Amino acid sequence: MRRRSGLLCIAAAVLLVAGSGCSPNGPVPGKAVVSPQPFPTHEAYLAQRVEWQPCREGPELDCGSIRVPVDYEHPGALAITMPLVRLRATDPAHRLGVLTTNPGGPGESGYEQVVFARNPHDTSLRKFLARYDLVGFDPRGVGRTAGVKCLGDREMDEYLATDFTPTDAAGLRAVAAAHKRYASACLRQTGTLLGFVGTEFVARDMDIMRSALGEDTLNFIGFSYGTRIGQQYAEQFPHRVGRMLLDSVDDPSVRTERWDFSGAEPESSAGPVELAPRDRVVRDMLASCATRPDCPVGTDTEAALRALRELIDRIDAHPIPAADGRKVGSNLALIGIFQATYDERYWPSFEKAFAQALDGDGTGFAQLADSYVGRGNSGAYSTSDSAFWAVQCVNDDPATYQSKSEDEILAELARIARSRAVAAPIFGANRVFSTPLCLFWPVPPTQQSRAVDAAGAPTIVLLNNTEDPATKLEGAQNVARNLADAVLVVNEHEGHIAFDNGSKCIDAIVVGFFLDGIVPEKGTRCQG
Repeated sequence: MRRRSGLLCIAAAVLLVAGSGCSPNGPVPGKAVVSPQPFPTHEAYLAQRVEWQPCREGPELDCGSIRVPVDYEHPGALAITMPLVRLRATDPAHRLGVLTTNPGGPGESGYEQVVFARNPHDTSLRKFLARYDLVGFDPRGVGRTAGVKCLGDREMDEYLATDFTPTDAAGLRAVAAAHKRYASACLRQTGTLLGFVGTEFVARDMDIMRSALGEDTLNFIGFSYGTRIGQQYAEQFPHRVGRMLLDSVDDPSVRTERWDFSGAEPESSAGPVELAPRDRVVRDMLASCATRPDCPVGTDTEAALRALRELIDRIDAHPIPAADGRKVGSNLALIGIFQATYDERYWPSFEKAFAQALDGDGTGFAQLADSYVGRGNSGAYSTSDSAFWAVQCVNDDPATYQSKSEDEILAELARIARSRAVAAPIFGANRVFSTPLCLFWPVPPTQQSRAVDAAGAPTIVLLNNTEDPATKLEGAQNVARNLADAVLVVNEHEGHIAFDNGSKCIDAIVVGFFLDGIVPEKGTRCQG
């Protein structure tokens, strides 16, 4: 589970290749949430109806909005606006209802995913357009829905330029200071909403959306983190679930992006405990390149791997320039490389970036990193990185919040980093120090990680690749066991996201499920 996990980011990768303090119980200091007039009761929110109008993005799109309460315990206190976008079913006589989506992250835009689906070249959601109204939304704290914004653009550049491989006490303090600046900026810029962006609130927003659309049930396709949203919706509203398919399954019983200081390794499906597989994907990328005589980094995999490690060490000490004037140090380069491990369609961009960096040009690595953190060509950042952390940091056990001092945190991180540097020489130490932002977060978690069973919901279809470095197959298998009624389809494939990723078998299952209601048999496997 991580950003750039949805279908839009894959399209972006292809283009890159081609173009090569608040408590949830009340208000807190900070900037007030810009809100419309709240409704006094939850029932009043459910009674809304969407008023559709043509979108500025194009006449084929309809735009509308709903209001949702910031705090469901106090619905009349504050509200935010959730914009919606719709592509109407092209065969309305055989319309099956509304299909909504979340492409992952957390922090990715379901609104943009539907806007993208109007493109005739889109091969994903358009498969369902004949018989479904496609409706897109951004979860609270993301994009158009009161998107969380933390650091300014220049400050964000500086944060990402932090040396996250510290070697002394001063370096450790610099890491803590960078994380604290980021976290405090989130509270300052977001205010009360920062404590109410957890997945459990998104699920309730979705049910208000369902009601406002006039639908008895909601059909949903979720990717990566979007699968957690789907599970939470099915848990809270099992009898409102229509057809639900979850691709690249995020296990909600696993702690995410926080650290276990009991002496064990950190627990995380996307963090350092899974970085040895990420290192292996880098080896796979170099090995794939080495099979071609024109490989820009040579045909000797081991030599290329050594050269990459040496390059990272070199630019850690002496950053190299990018075309836009930034200096690319080890952290920005590693973010770019990490991005490339998500999908084979990023690999050509990695090869080019690596070759450029060997020649002293960090542009390619910077571009890959930009797609990971949501930085546009102008240097402006989207809300994706801020939203990612805002959501991750409240999806955890409230009992663990701020249970250690800063000195204890830094000492433990240093210990873990030494271990991870051995297990994962490329990513290990860097990711240990670049990912513990939640340990410095200014608001407490709101929901303990736990399994869900969604008892009473219809059969939920799960998809997972066998060699997914972001959402491991073991997690999908665990979710399949925990859900009261689910079928897991395993795809023999490397990379993140199974649907619309080259497997005719997977695509046929997804289309058959949503268009004809065909549930695959238990034990179904596809050859990716």
